[in-house]
Amino acid sequence: MNELIPSNTALTPDQAFPFQKEIDGWNMESAVQELRPKVEQLRKVSLDVARDLWIAHEALAQRGGDRRSEDAQTFGFCDFLELVGLSKKTAYLWLKLYDPSGDRVLTPEEYALANAKSANPGIGELSPEVQSLQSKKEQLIAHAMATGERLYDQGWNELGCEKEYRTRVLNKKLSDIARELYDKKVKYNWKDNDYFSTTVLAQGKNYAKFTLQTKEQMIAQNEVLEMMSRYLESFEDPSVRMAAVCNIGLRIRSTINSMHEADLEFNSGAE
Repeated sequence: MNELIPSNTALTPDQAFPFQKEIDGWNMESAVQELRPKVEQLRKVSLDVARDLWIAHEALAQRGGDRRSEDAQTFGFCDFLELVGLSKKTAYLWLKLYDPSGDRVLTPEEYALANAKSANPGIGELSPEVQSLQSKKEQLIAHAMATGERLYDQGWNELGCEKEYRTRVLNKKLSDIARELYDKKVKYNWKDNDYFSTTVLAQGKNYAKFTLQTKEQMIAQNEVLEMMSRYLESFEDPSVRMAAVCNIGLRIRSTINSMHEADLEFNSGAE
């Protein structure tokens, strides 16, 4: 448990802004060297977990399907998950991402494409001519993403690459900004550029009506909210808890404002 801090005691910088020293002293090279082996280990463990879950699910499904089995109707997959300490929601997400034929875990992009093909069986069955044009367009956009160079003499305008290219550049920038939520110092003085305060809060009712598009997004949002609740509940002193939630709020506000600036830059340069 965290040690209680009297309400009349001023918070130390470490208490009010956790990991600030680590953030200030962060170095790209050392961070890569430290995190890379962890990522590789995570990939291996992820595959092992997904494979074990799939085998267990199939084995228990087969046993449950045999009414003469001693285990029929008495022990199922959810019971197994309870014993290993994994939630049903997380386990079934692993099962969706696991490809048993290739013994690999799908990327989110591969999973989304598989879902799209399942919902629209005709997808991917394009004529060779159309596939060739799409391939050429992808090559031109990929070149521009890597170098910033638009190859007009190879059909850039004719294939309509500009709009897709600019959209991808914006999405990449927005993703980078979102990832920086944990890396950068929090900007709190936005003066007249505080889009969060002047627009988001003023139109709160509209944003409250926002609905998620996929089941995966809903699961991810619930996990974020649950994690935030657990994080805040870990503080026993109300003043420390308030400082923690304010820190989160400032980071979200900074991210929203940065994304708004990127969106304005994108729209101002649109052809």
